[in-house]
Amino acid sequence: MKSLKTFATVVLLVVVASVWTACKKEVSQQAAVDQSGQQGQNAKEFGAVKDDIDAISKVHLIVSSQFLAQDNASALLQAGSRGKPTRGGGGTGDVTAPTISITSPGNGSTVGGTIGVQVNATDNVGVNVVYLYVDNAQVGSSVSPPFTISWNSASVGNGTHTLVAKAKDAAGNMGASSSASVNVSNSAGGDLVSPTASITSPSNGSAFDPNINVSVGVSGNDNIGVTSVKLYADGSLVGTSNSASATFSWNTGSISGPHTLTAYAFDAANNQGSASISITVNTTVINPPSLPSSVSLTMPPVQYQGAESGCVPVALLYSRDAEQYYKTGASSYSTATNIFSPEFLYNQTKVAASCSSGASLINELNFLTSTGVCTWNSMPYSDQNGCTLLPTAQQTSEAANYKIKSYSMVVAQDPTAIKTMLYNKHPLTFTFTADANFYNAGPGYIWSSYSSTLYGPHAITLVGYDDSKHAYRAINQWGTGWGDGGYIWIDYAFFATIAYDLYAQSL
Repeated sequence: MKSLKTFATVVLLVVVASVWTACKKEVSQQAAVDQSGQQGQNAKEFGAVKDDIDAISKVHLIVSSQFLAQDNASALLQAGSRGKPTRGGGGTGDVTAPTISITSPGNGSTVGGTIGVQVNATDNVGVNVVYLYVDNAQVGSSVSPPFTISWNSASVGNGTHTLVAKAKDAAGNMGASSSASVNVSNSAGGDLVSPTASITSPSNGSAFDPNINVSVGVSGNDNIGVTSVKLYADGSLVGTSNSASATFSWNTGSISGPHTLTAYAFDAANNQGSASISITVNTTVINPPSLPSSVSLTMPPVQYQGAESGCVPVALLYSRDAEQYYKTGASSYSTATNIFSPEFLYNQTKVAASCSSGASLINELNFLTSTGVCTWNSMPYSDQNGCTLLPTAQQTSEAANYKIKSYSMVVAQDPTAIKTMLYNKHPLTFTFTADANFYNAGPGYIWSSYSSTLYGPHAITLVGYDDSKHAYRAINQWGTGWGDGGYIWIDYAFFATIAYDLYAQSL
């Protein structure tokens, strides 16, 4: 795979730092050693602040072609679902049912021939599938937005019939729409043949930059004649033309990920046909190489964040350190050249004056993009000197030499993309809700379930994987006395349910 720097796009975001954490301080029974080798205070601190969903949705995406081929890929990548773990951040799982409504045809409408029933469905995590029922009998389904289901009204007799749509999420929760009554009116011997529709350009799977105009060609064909064509993007009408073919201009917008373009063709009898393609915006789709069964990145020494809620800067700088190490071909880690200062980063990016206020990933990634970070030697980290120390002009000048070019989001439910990034020596930083199992992890432990006791939101970094363990390897910043020398294994399937967001950096 090409280096991240060849495809990532700098995205400037406005971050709403809504507080997601109570920044709890706890005491460990194990000793922890900080970067300087001094004995720590045995504190286990959290400190991740959740980013705004709108900001998350605009970050450049990295996904695998295998992931996009899944039926539920679009649901997992819905803008409102990104940054929400499928487990909901707790141990009880997702219990929220999707919300669903039939948007067309309207209640009381008269229909004939084959129509497209349009459904709006949303969920706190993501909608997996939408079903259409006519008079309590299932007649069709759709697995990706816009949820449009074709129904031949000639399959029932003329008169009043009841439509209901149901939506199911990955956890099996089911939501149902209000019923819509339609009057079916099909004339004996009338035209019941639906037109065919096609999108002539762009081609399925095309990739585009954000906020550009794209020409979309739509064409229809019918046994008698097409009276009009329409184009929808993600369920929203783009344009209508009273002809058999047309070219519409569609703006790709700012939301990263897959988008669905749907063309409709209508005839004089109001029969309709449709066709859809999927394209991506601000997204890199990777076709991974043959991956090894395990990967373990060489990382800097395990750090100790101490009593400050600085998990986000330390976790992000693990990634930054490793990116520098591998890019420069270094033979070892050094606080003078490739281990960077959490003090420099946290003191300028925490969300409030308190040292327990925490920080958000996107806010700090934007800071690393615009300002950079100085080395540990220039501004050593300590949790005992307060967090108000600001860098000197010399430290800021040095930081400018260590900016990142950009950053990208990898989907937590895409193990192929995650493994490919790790194989290509790109650590991945993520946030999640820690529980007692994580808090008390010891040597050899593989975290695979939540306990009933939840602590605060935390940030750590993936640095490897092992298929024989069915787990990713992650580095924490609670000293070497925690976990397996400061590391932990996280089960593949469990990780997909708990990670809020997952970021790679590009130099």
